[in-house]
Amino acid sequence: MKIKEFENGKLITLSTAFDTRSKLLYLFYFFVFFVSATMFLRFILLAFDQLLAWVICGLFGALLYTAAYRFANKTVMKEQLFISKDSLQLIRKEIFRSSRQAFNVEKISHFRHLAKPPLTKHPLAGEGFDYLGFQTEEQVINDMHGDNQLAFDYAGRTVKFGNDIPSWDFEELESIFLEVTGKDLTIAVKEDDFYIQ
Repeated sequence: MKIKEFENGKLITLSTAFDTRSKLLYLFYFFVFFVSATMFLRFILLAFDQLLAWVICGLFGALLYTAAYRFANKTVMKEQLFISKDSLQLIRKEIFRSSRQAFNVEKISHFRHLAKPPLTKHPLAGEGFDYLGFQTEEQVINDMHGDNQLAFDYAGRTVKFGNDIPSWDFEELESIFLEVTGKDLTIAVKEDDFYIQ
């Protein structure tokens, strides 16, 4: 996590390209899908007189290129957070697009860290040694798709952002929010209070 000071707030970089192991794994998946799609398209060039083979390989090639693009997008994605006195902006930059969401600090409540769920033992994993790799595969899936995100409630909905954010970075963000906005955003608003307003 990198913090850059500005006159009207702070810019916090939550993630950059190739900064985690899961992003490196996404890069590997990109290469696998890209090479597979290229092989399907190469087969189209060799079998251009067979219409059915051409259509099937074209569809598989397009599907694999789409998957490769999505993995490349996840690999180079950059997430930033700009905090000012009265607003919070989530900035997400990808390969071909970027998005910016602005939130009013007055409506933000219950800022929290969503920890990864505890890893349970796979039922088919061996007792002494994981011969078939079930436990290892479950651990990789949990590492890639587990939470370890940040979230807050905003106008009746939950906004999640960030990936692989450790709890000590959350604590630092908490203090930055308090310093910049002057408000404790971790306090949860009661449901009754939300509907009365």
